[in-house]
Amino acid sequence: MPRLVEAQTRFGSAEFTVLGITDASEETAADFSEREGLNFPVLVSADEVRRALGVRLVWGSTFYLVDPERAIVESGLEESLERLERAFPREGAG
Repeated sequence: MPRLVEAQTRFGSAEFTVLGITDASEETAADFSEREGLNFPVLVSADEVRRALGVRLVWGSTFYLVDPERAIVESGLEESLERLERAFPREGAG
């Protein structure tokens, strides 16, 4: 989770946000978010969102990078972070 918190801190803007999706209860998700120090929203009971994106929850963590048109453009955290780096380069980076 620290990498996702870092991604939200670094890339979070009107154009990008990390979004968690879980089948856990609202209370469980809120407790987890607080305990892990998450700085991004977590949707609970988000069947409609998952269906719209064509993804399913699996045990553990799964990461998808979704574009504004709701198309999955990357799956996998490292690949997604690399793509975000290209899309949102650090100021002053060459």
